[in-house]
Parts: sequence; structure tokens; C-alpha cells
Amino acid sequence: MLLVSIEPVTTASIRWWLANAFTAPALAPIAGGWIASNPRLSYAWTEWVTLIISAAAFLLALFFLPETYQPLLVKWKTSHLRRLKGSDGYTCGQEEEGSVVERLKDTLPRPVIFFTREPVIIVLGTYLILIYVILFTFLSGFDYIFTQTYNFSTGYTGSCFAAIASGELFGTVVSLFFYLVDRRALRKHGSIPPETRLWPSIIAAPFLPISLFWLGWTNYKSISPWSGLAACFVFGYCVLVVYVSSYLYIIDSYATHAASALASITMVRYLVAAGMVMAARPMYMGIGVHWTLTLLGCLGVVLTPAPLIFWKVGPKVREKSKYAKSE
Repeated sequence: MLLVSIEPVTTASIRWWLANAFTAPALAPIAGGWIASNPRLSYAWTEWVTLIISAAAFLLALFFLPETYQPLLVKWKTSHLRRLKGSDGYTCGQEEEGSVVERLKDTLPRPVIFFTREPVIIVLGTYLILIYVILFTFLSGFDYIFTQTYNFSTGYTGSCFAAIASGELFGTVVSLFFYLVDRRALRKHGSIPPETRLWPSIIAAPFLPISLFWLGWTNYKSISPWSGLAACFVFGYCVLVVYVSSYLYIIDSYATHAASALASITMVRYLVAAGMVMAARPMYMGIGVHWTLTLLGCLGVVLTPAPLIFWKVGPKVREKSKYAKSE
């Protein structure tokens, strides 16, 4: 009996996927700002443009995007080999799974279980959610940071998000450097511990509160707006690097359960971020730019040691987990 398998997706592709996922929220306000400021277009065109792009992407994916879900690919490969060889001597682990109902009963509760019982997901998930929340509060906050302080137009205020996008692009380049380091270690030692993935976020984590304090306490008319844009660049760098590093650590730590682990973070992330979009404007109005960003920066200070902590105690934490992969 021959067991069929396929090669895993490379971490380089995961890095590019994350770069696209987190650069989009920074790029969209640039176009949205100029659309909204155009007197011949209404604000509704920001939604129409989004719909047009989404429809085009959906059609491209529907007709041209290949299947990438590995368990399904393994089953297809197994069936193909049986037909090709005319033999039932090929099998795969995915064929031994239970019915759809049984699998749903097992997998659907997992995101909630992960976010309530797994220390890695609770701590790193909270850290990633904080970063995403800050990014979404900027959708309202930039009106106070740049429009009210420097009298920027709607178009120019939206263009300020280019600083965050540029920082994320720089973070992508940095993360690719660490990818090359990981590949070299993998060729040399045969395997690398998941904690190795945390080095980029250990380096980048302190820049989160630094960028927020910098942006908040240089937000005066007497100080050039370029100072605030530089702080946004640093924030963008931190966002991308911490997310890529943490996601890769979670994927390596939980292996076959990584999808459930990441789903738990994504589920809570969007729920909290959606609420913070509504709460952001009252915060900036109530306590001002300086203290809003100071509050968010203080939360960043509290969570800054998280990657370093898991770099030190990660193996012990994973040994006690029901779902994590331990060496």
C-alpha cells in the first residue's frame, strides 16, 4: 500500500499573500480620498469601484485560479494514480476521515477553543488584533491627525495612507530576507524550530509603540506633517513584519490545525476591528489625537514582549497543547 502526499506550500508564497492582505487596507483610502473629493463623483463611487474590482477578481479566480487545498489535491492525486495504474494499492490519510457532518462537528468549535484555551493564540492573537484595530482606527483618525491639524484636503488625507503602504512594502522585503535565512538553516540542519520564525517580530515589536507615540506627540501645526508620515511608515513596517512572523510561527506550531488557529484570530480580529471603526471617531473627538494614540501606544508596550516570551518558552507551551506540534 503506497501513501500519497504532495509538497507543502512555500513560506515565500505565504509572505506575499500576507503582504497583499495587509497592504490593501492602506491603499484603498488613497483612491477613496480622491474619489470622494471629486465634485463630479459621489461618495457612492467608492463602493462602486470596490464592487467592480471585487467582481473582476471573483471572475478571474473562478475561471483561472487553480485548486490549492492540499487534502483535496492529495485525494485527487490518489484517485488519478488508481486510474492510471489500474490498482487499488494507493491510499491517503484524507480518505480515512469521517463524514462531512462528523468533520463539521470537530472543526467548527475549534476557533473558539483555540482563542480561549491556547496560550499562543490568546497572546499573539490579542497582539495581532491590536495592530489591526489600530490600522482600522486610522480610517477615521487620519481626519483628525492630518485634516484638522494641517488642513489637508480629503484627497491628500487619503494619500497619507501611502506612508503605511510603503512601510508594509519595506516590511515585505525585510521578511523575505529572513525567509532566505530560514531556507539556509533548513538546508543545513534539516529542520528549524517554529520559534525561529519569531525573530523578525522580536525586532519589529518595539517599533509599534514608538511609531504611535511619535505620531501622537508630533501632531502639531508647528511640526512638519512629514514627521507624522515617517511615523506611519514605521507603523506599516511593524504591521507587516509582526503579522508575517506570527502567522508563520502559528502555522509551524500547529501544522494540520493551523487553519483553525488562524481562523480563530481572524474571526475575533474582524469583530473587534469593526467595533473600533465606530468607536474611533468618538475617541479622537473626546480625548484628542495625543491621548488616543498614547492609549493605543501603551497597549502596544504591554504586548511588545509577547514574541520574545514565546521565543523562550514556546517549546514548553507547545508540549502541553493538545493541538500544537512539539519536537
